[in-house]
Amino acid sequence: MEIESILYDKRMSDIGIYYITRRFGNHISDLYIGKTVYSFGSRLESHYWYWLDKYRGKKYVRLGTIVKPKNISEDDLKQLIGDAEATLIYCLGDQLLQNKMCTISCNPSQLLMITNIGRRGNIPEQVFISDEDWIV
Repeated sequence: MEIESILYDKRMSDIGIYYITRRFGNHISDLYIGKTVYSFGSRLESHYWYWLDKYRGKKYVRLGTIVKPKNISEDDLKQLIGDAEATLIYCLGDQLLQNKMCTISCNPSQLLMITNIGRRGNIPEQVFISDEDWIV
């Protein structure tokens, strides 16, 4: 959804990972992959007012939540969200214009295979750090 519309969406109180892109003319740019363990609404609103207006064109946001494993503790869910964000940024960092914190190295607490469903934009269906890149 466009960022202006998504700020009013019922999912804004959820937590997870988000992916911001922009369309300017016929060109689509990957801007940012981020996480929130508070709410999508608070995090996206801060981006909207802080730096997104520097980019021309329409800005879009895709939301991601943890589907599996189910029934994990709140602390484990927050850790998993952080690990998923780090893995996505590490694997897609050369595409991103913002948030490049994990592009040189990535050290999540566990090795993940992330399966993306729905409208995922330029994010591949499966994302993972290969064994030779995994830091133990």
